[in-house]
Amino acid sequence: MNIYAHRGIFDNKNIVENTIKSFREALKINVNIELDVRVTKDKEIVVFHDKDLKRLTSIDKDVKDLTYDELSRITLLNTTDTIPKFEDVLKLVDGKVKILIEFKESFSREILKKIDRLLLDYSGEVLLQSFNPFLIKKIATTSLKRYEQGILLTNKYKGLRRLFYDVYIYKYIIKRKNYNFIACPKELVFKVREVTDKKIFIWTIKTKEEFIKYKKYSNNLICEKKGIII
Repeated sequence: MNIYAHRGIFDNKNIVENTIKSFREALKINVNIELDVRVTKDKEIVVFHDKDLKRLTSIDKDVKDLTYDELSRITLLNTTDTIPKFEDVLKLVDGKVKILIEFKESFSREILKKIDRLLLDYSGEVLLQSFNPFLIKKIATTSLKRYEQGILLTNKYKGLRRLFYDVYIYKYIIKRKNYNFIACPKELVFKVREVTDKKIFIWTIKTKEEFIKYKKYSNNLICEKKGIII
């Protein structure tokens, strides 16, 4: 069973998601880590989920519009936690557990090369994922293709957009050979299993009851909260 701590182990009170502290907590119990990467104005790769800072800092600015120096001086919520550089997270983890990296943007080839250079010095097991099939296709043309790659699915669309998405995703996208795995919301796992036999990552497991239910359908669970990682 491969369990991934979703954005590390955090409570967003004493320890904030996607921070050095949250990843240290995951390492303490030897659990794999899921994290998100973005790029700053000065082309630094940082670990942060949201497009903007509003939810975790109340500052109405996008990550891409600030330099890393500016970001590094901003604390998250009511803690001393700050947004870490991707390279510092790699140094911390140091191959001790697997890292599942979500690319949150349609990175340019320049940025992909920078990520690649950082990972060349990293000896641990790495997996890459994105909601963007075009980005995964681009990754497959770079040396990052040495890592397993997965397409992330969503169930947030409604109406005609949902209909188009379902046709596009289930009939064509998830069947592409360059996807090593499918990462889907727990509500979609049964539908995904109907159309592919590829490895499935299920997210986000938030209760012990969900953990018990969904571990029957996949050996790869992305979990939130320390208490359910059992």
